[in-house]
Amino acid sequence: MSLRDWLSRWSWGGAPVPAFYDESYRLPLTGIESSAGIEPRGVDFTTWYLLEARALRTQDVHHPQPVSLAELSRVHDAAYLESLGQPETLARIFATDPADVPVDALLSNLRRVCGGTLGAARLAVARKGPVVNMAGGFHHAGPARGGGFCAVNDIAIALAALHADGFDGQAVVLDLDAHPPDGTAECLAGQKRAWIGSLSGSDWGALSPEVDETRVPEHTDDRTYLALLDGLLERMPRPDVAFVIAGSDVLAGDRFGRVGLSLDGARRRDRALARALRGIPSVWLPGGGYHRDAWKVFAGTVLVLAGQGRRRIRARYDPLSARYRRIARSLTREGATPLDEPITQEDLEGALGLSGGQRQPRILGYYTAQALEYAFFRYGILSYVERLGYSRLRVEVGSVGEGDRMEVHGWAAGQEHQLVDCVVERRVLAGEPFLFVNWLGLRHPRARFREGRSRLPGQDVPGLGLAREATEMLLVMARRLTLAGVAFRPMWFHLAALARSRFRFLDPARQGRFEALLRDLRQLPLLEVSQSVVDGHVLLNGQPYAWEASDMVSRLEPEAGDVEAIARERERCRFTWEPTRLATGA
Repeated sequence: MSLRDWLSRWSWGGAPVPAFYDESYRLPLTGIESSAGIEPRGVDFTTWYLLEARALRTQDVHHPQPVSLAELSRVHDAAYLESLGQPETLARIFATDPADVPVDALLSNLRRVCGGTLGAARLAVARKGPVVNMAGGFHHAGPARGGGFCAVNDIAIALAALHADGFDGQAVVLDLDAHPPDGTAECLAGQKRAWIGSLSGSDWGALSPEVDETRVPEHTDDRTYLALLDGLLERMPRPDVAFVIAGSDVLAGDRFGRVGLSLDGARRRDRALARALRGIPSVWLPGGGYHRDAWKVFAGTVLVLAGQGRRRIRARYDPLSARYRRIARSLTREGATPLDEPITQEDLEGALGLSGGQRQPRILGYYTAQALEYAFFRYGILSYVERLGYSRLRVEVGSVGEGDRMEVHGWAAGQEHQLVDCVVERRVLAGEPFLFVNWLGLRHPRARFREGRSRLPGQDVPGLGLAREATEMLLVMARRLTLAGVAFRPMWFHLAALARSRFRFLDPARQGRFEALLRDLRQLPLLEVSQSVVDGHVLLNGQPYAWEASDMVSRLEPEAGDVEAIARERERCRFTWEPTRLATGA
């Protein structure tokens, strides 16, 4: 153990907990973030943070094997399992369009997550203590049906496998997700030594007698919730193995949960659960979560299990940004950064005039196609795109009139598609050099627009769901090139709105008007605001408002900016929406 590891464990008084995780845990569904409010990176966020906090060590992270069809069939009907091979079935369960479902990749994801729960159960029984699966808790899946983003029931599958291994003790399921365990109740119905205890914020009708179900008051506070939990734990039989869904959808403001816990209340919940299950084999699962801070709930769960329950997660901590910075540092240590890429034989021959003067094209004078492809590989982007159904991925670089161009192409359905198209240049703004993005297209041609995933102005096909990853990679490039940051000029409202967490308008008055627009039309969907601005249905202080395409920047070293000028302009501006204005000739 390194000195840093020892000091971390000593200072927090705990030990790492075994965990099951794989990068393929991320759902290969690009539209689920906008349509259902699910953060597809949530499992990754939790895991990356815990590794950085050393609540998890790399040697304690197990990569699960997918469950077999035989293991699935112990719980689920044959006809239902066969139907999961149809994109229409999976689309209904995950509230998406059949065209957006890469069936093989999604089924592989589900089987691997179930394998994580099964592996965690076997390890928990062996070590007589807690083990974590970073995904799972699919409690809405019954023997012959799925729903609520749950296609197969990982808890029932794992328990059935334990029974096949010879386990015959008391099993307990503590379901602290915000929704009832209807599918788990169906799967375990009639099992005399299986008890389900649940606190939920929704009433989905009567459940089987095996379920001790408590409906918590809507928007309940921490104190009331914890008192109800104490009562549930008092009624719980002494388990020989426990499965815990430490639901991440219990936070106040969760899109689908109706519970009202704070992050501190969720942490106190987990401390109570950990005390009740001390010395008992237990499997811990995250369940659902549809809030921007949902990943922090299960991160807190694992911190509690690791004896680091006092550690607080910084409010502005960004797991993706931190992850990319760590990878960039590791590439630097390896001496394999695009910036420091060795001169190739082709470059040397070109410089000496031995190959017609042709050198490898480089983005901004540094990044070759091979270097970019390696970076995409290390940042996990290539494997994710492949899971969406594209193969034979290749990167091209060159120059166009507006700057240097980078493209990624991939094959699907017998033809090659352009997936990424990016044009960048160095540009000085307000006296500082920026990596300026003239164009960035992240394209998913196999998907299609539908209700809940409508076409935004400027789109020809749906996106890849990689805008945040692209932003972080551009910031890494800017840092390597010793630039001030990344800049772009949003031509539509939705581009600025989607980028607002990392970018701000360079002009303070323009930023103030943008913040006023966000404030005054916040009740409208993003698409509707963006299209209404284009159509002239938005007024500023009673006058028609035309979108102002001005430069936005994300600085590597943030500065406060002119806060007073932003506030003055924001308070001066009042935006209104009049959808019938043009139609009535007003």
